[in-house]
Amino acid sequence: MSSPESSPEWIVSRSSSETNTQPLSTDQELITVAKRLWPRVQAHARKELPKWNPDDSLALATEIWEDVLVSVSKTLQRQNRSTSEIADLDAYLFGVFLHRFNRALKRERRREQTIEVVPSSHELEQLQGARDVKSAGDLERSIQVKQAIENMDAWTREVFTARLYGYSWREIAEHHGLNVATAKLRFRNALRKLADRLRRSK
Repeated sequence: MSSPESSPEWIVSRSSSETNTQPLSTDQELITVAKRLWPRVQAHARKELPKWNPDDSLALATEIWEDVLVSVSKTLQRQNRSTSEIADLDAYLFGVFLHRFNRALKRERRREQTIEVVPSSHELEQLQGARDVKSAGDLERSIQVKQAIENMDAWTREVFTARLYGYSWREIAEHHGLNVATAKLRFRNALRKLADRLRRSK
């Protein structure tokens, strides 16, 4: 959470603006606890995902932690409650994080067991001629790939095409104002959701 957009201050203030409410005075306590817990969140992600690329495990932890902070902040605002009503805010926030993190891991393991996709950008790069126009045409003529491409949202299709034409993850991430790990994670999650949707439609 090194970028300003990932800081607890920005996340909590964003949740206030999205709900059209003034930031609670207790938001500062939420921000303080979030900063204190962030190293513990990162350590947990690294411990649970030892085989993952460190950037990917950090990106997943960041995404879930941001969701936790937004959710808790919005809930407190909606119910007009203060953080002082929570007996142990550290334990509460980390508990919510653990619940969501474990749920994300289960989804990821299910995806790995049931879906055959190119598991990494490195292997995509190794596909014979994956970067030339003819190969892209050949891929699109494949029924399964064509169906997947047609059902992609605009962002995922743009990233997929950029990868086929040889753009690096760094170039793609910079174009979309993301860091490399977040761009990879967002793309992988989009493919997982697409595969789930296509499987359900069969």
